[in-house]
Amino acid sequence: MMDTDRGVPTIAEAARQIKAGMLSPVTLIKNCLSRIDQYEPTIQAFHVIFADEALAAAETAEKEIEAGHYRGPLHGIPIGLKDVFYLKGYKTTSNSRVMQNFQADEDAAVVTRLRDAGAIFIGQLNTYEFTFGGRPTFDALYPPARNPWDVTRSTGGSSSGSGATVAAGFCLGALGSDAGGSIRTPSAFCGISGMKATFGRVSAFGDLPLSFSFDCVGPMTWTSEDSALMLQVLAGYDERDPSGVETPVPDYVAPLNDGVRGLKVGMLRHFYTKDFEAPLEIVKAIDGVGNTLQDVGATLGEINVSPLIDWHAVGRIILPAEAYAIHEENLQNRWEEFGPLARNRMMLGSLVRAVDYIQAQRRRTELLEEIETALAEYDVIITTAMLTPQPPLDDKAPFPFLNVPMIAVPFNLTLHPVQTVRAGFFDDGMPIGAQIVGRNWDEATVLKVAHSFEKNAGQLKRFPNLN
Repeated sequence: MMDTDRGVPTIAEAARQIKAGMLSPVTLIKNCLSRIDQYEPTIQAFHVIFADEALAAAETAEKEIEAGHYRGPLHGIPIGLKDVFYLKGYKTTSNSRVMQNFQADEDAAVVTRLRDAGAIFIGQLNTYEFTFGGRPTFDALYPPARNPWDVTRSTGGSSSGSGATVAAGFCLGALGSDAGGSIRTPSAFCGISGMKATFGRVSAFGDLPLSFSFDCVGPMTWTSEDSALMLQVLAGYDERDPSGVETPVPDYVAPLNDGVRGLKVGMLRHFYTKDFEAPLEIVKAIDGVGNTLQDVGATLGEINVSPLIDWHAVGRIILPAEAYAIHEENLQNRWEEFGPLARNRMMLGSLVRAVDYIQAQRRRTELLEEIETALAEYDVIITTAMLTPQPPLDDKAPFPFLNVPMIAVPFNLTLHPVQTVRAGFFDDGMPIGAQIVGRNWDEATVLKVAHSFEKNAGQLKRFPNLN
C-alpha cells in the first residue's frame, strides 16, 4: 500500500536541479519512461505514450539549457495531457468511439503555453468518456485507469489518468479539466494536489467541453507548490475562450512561504457531518486541516450555508442539461458509438425542462451569494473533497450521484478557485482529500494556505507502493 519514495522528484525539486545542472532532462524522462514500462500495464493511466517524442524533446531541452536558454521552472519537466485537449498531429478521443478518429488542426491554448514554457509531453492520459464522472466504465474506447494506492479501487473521475499518473510517478504533473469535480475528485482519491482555478482564469480553448458554464482547466501535481508553478504558466486571458476574463495574473509562487498567520479559515463542516454523515476518518482528517492551520497562526471559525443536497440538486439539473445540449447531434446520429453508461448519463439532460433549468440557474445565484458572504468574513473555506472511501473499480452503480451528493459541484456552481490537498488516510491506507476554497481570482491565497498545510502536516511523506 505504501512506499518510502515516489520514485521521481517534484516539479519544484526537479526545476532547481535542472537549472543548476544537477539533473539532465534526458535522465528525468528516461526515469519516468522506465516507471511507465514497469507499471503502466497494471495502472493503465495512458491512452498514448510519447516515448520517442519525449526523449527527443528532452535532448532539445538539454541543449537549450546548455546554451543558456533556460525557459523557467517547467523547462524539461515531463507533463501528461488528459485526452480531451487538442494536440496537433495526434487524435483527441475523450475516450469515446465517437471521437476515435478526431484530430484537431491546432493545439489547445494550455498545450501551447506548456510547450512554450519548455514542458515535455509524455503522453495522453485516460479519462471517463466525454469527461462525465461518476464511476469508471469498461465500455468506453479505453479501459479505466486504476488507483496506484490499490489497483482494485477507483481513481475518481473524470481526470482519472491524470490522478493515477502523477500518484504513480509516471510524470511530474498533468493537465485535468473540471466541470463537477473532475480535477478535485481524482486528486483526492489518488492522494495528490489539484487546482480548479477561478472560472475564466485558464483558457478552455481546445478542451472538449462537458458544460458551458462549469468547465475549468487546471494542474494536477504532487504538491501545491507544483500546482502554483504550473498555474503560473497556464493562467492568462485568451480571446479565443468565450468564458475567459481579462484580469491580471499575480505571482503564485513568491507568496507560498509567507505563512497563514492572521488569515481567517472558515470550516464548512455540515456538508460532511450533518447533510451527509461521512466516515469518522474523513471527519477527523478534514477537521485536522483546520487544526493544523490554526496551530501555525490562522484563526478558525465555522460557517453554515444551504444544505449540500440543495447544491447537488442544482448541479444535477444544469450539468446534464448542458452536456446533452453539447452532444445532442451525436446522440441522435451516432447513438451506438457511445458507451452505454456515458450515453445514459447524458440522456438525463434531455428530460430537463427549460423552466427547471432556469429555476436552477436562479437558485445557483442565491447559493453563490452564500459563499460570497462567507468569503467576506473568511479568507478561505475548508471542506471535504470526498464523502466516501474510494469505491471498487468494478462498482456497478449506473448513477452513483443519486446515492451520494456531489461534494465538489458547489464550487463549480459558484466559480470560486479550489485547491485539493491530501488531508490524511483511511485506516486501510487509502488517501483522503480536502478542498480549500478562496475568493474569485485569489488563487494565490488558496495556494499559500494549501502549501502551508502540506508543509506543516507532513501528509505527503507517504507514497503508493506499485510493486
